[in-house]
Amino acid sequence: MMPTPGQPDKCKLSVSAAGKTLATFETMGYLLDVFFSPNSAYVAINNRRANSGDYLWVISLPDGKAIKMPDDVAEDVGKKEVGTIAGSHWSDQSMPEVIALCPTCTGDDLRHSFLFSSGWTSSGELKVVEELEFSNGWMAVNDLCRLTETGLSVADQKVVKEDRPSDVVKRAWTWSPFHSQ
Repeated sequence: MMPTPGQPDKCKLSVSAAGKTLATFETMGYLLDVFFSPNSAYVAINNRRANSGDYLWVISLPDGKAIKMPDDVAEDVGKKEVGTIAGSHWSDQSMPEVIALCPTCTGDDLRHSFLFSSGWTSSGELKVVEELEFSNGWMAVNDLCRLTETGLSVADQKVVKEDRPSDVVKRAWTWSPFHSQ
């Protein structure tokens, strides 16, 4: 990530291989994590862009194509479909699976939401987490995603109640004026 001179929040995310720049994307913030797929054909990047939101980029390394980019970036560049994951929730609508575990955890009670990766499985599936903060606690939607010809698709999903935010969220909030330790 290279900052834009004189504008500390604006950056360029460049993806390079063998000394050649494959792609450059406009973004902001800083890197939280970088995960290479087992076959080294893809990279998943958690890019802290705000105090919450969609942090996930997935880039094809052979050609630099964005398989998934944060939803707001995708919308800004006119590629809204690249900001989504087929079969995923990521919206302000209440999820029945979440409400089953926490009846008061509705869209109206949602304080913050985060979308990021926690790495790859050995078989090449991407582990994606949608972490949700409600007034009375935390929920996590753990998606196991497969790469398809058109992007990412949820293959398996598990919703769990959490006692506290994950380490990724804690690191994302390190510099946030909205969070106190």
